[in-house]
Amino acid sequence: MNKLIIHKNQVVSYMIGGNFTADSGWKHKVRYHHGDYELMVCLQGPISLLIGTDNVVLNKNDVLIVPPYTSMRGTVTSPKPIEFYWLHFLVPNAPTHTVDVPDKPSQIAFKSKYHLTNLSKLLISIHELLTIDTSLPLTQERQDLLMTLILIQIAGTANESTDEDPSSALIDQLKEWIRTNIYKSPTLTDIANETGLNPQYVSRLFKKYVSMSPKHYMIHLKIQTAQALLIRTNLSIKEVSHYAYYSDDKLFLKQFKQLSGVTPSEFRTMYQKVYHNNQVIDPVLPIPEEITQKLDNDRDPGSPTNSHS
Repeated sequence: MNKLIIHKNQVVSYMIGGNFTADSGWKHKVRYHHGDYELMVCLQGPISLLIGTDNVVLNKNDVLIVPPYTSMRGTVTSPKPIEFYWLHFLVPNAPTHTVDVPDKPSQIAFKSKYHLTNLSKLLISIHELLTIDTSLPLTQERQDLLMTLILIQIAGTANESTDEDPSSALIDQLKEWIRTNIYKSPTLTDIANETGLNPQYVSRLFKKYVSMSPKHYMIHLKIQTAQALLIRTNLSIKEVSHYAYYSDDKLFLKQFKQLSGVTPSEFRTMYQKVYHNNQVIDPVLPIPEEITQKLDNDRDPGSPTNSHS
């Protein structure tokens, strides 16, 4: 399929979006994109589509950009429950989609489809976009900037995932080890022992590739876990603190405010306005198993507020 290309100093125009869920047996209706692009972020699949003349299957963590002047329809009914976010946007006064245009320093060229290993930051931005209070001034400007940020995040995350540097692969391995062992609050020495390398060297390497120390990475991961729980569950703030691997509630509140800019209660109020009837939490985050199981058992198959044809 064709590429989306935007200038690095350009802001796209957000139109409309939402969160869609359906039980097994669903198939996307026929629709035609006129001058607008559509971004689809799949949380649960598979979703089988015909985009123009191309057959596409979206699975969990797949991202699809549907170009304008293109028809799309479902080809196969879904064998499982599905969930995805959909965001429509325009690219004013920019090159239209084209094939095999080389990337230039002043431009960002997008593929039609990506698979991202971690959706946590992207989902936070999408929630922020969908929950903007439209009664406030400069609403459209804020929506446009957030939509542009979401596209930049996708391009940046995809570029990170293609890095074949051995040191980068080592850091990815350590990040996964930290995620699975975060409940033990491992020390720098514990982390270094996994590689057999000097702790100070591991710390320098971590800062080079992650732009923060292992300790601060763990704090960020805990806070991202808390943010996901605040948005996608009705757990109390104290329970969120516990399931985000904090034994000190005061420390949790302090670090949450430092990284999020607001208190946990304020964060929940800001970002929980989007209705979710199929509560899926990104598995890349270290969500305790008992919480994810509870969400699966509590799934409500009702119709979403924002439907998608």
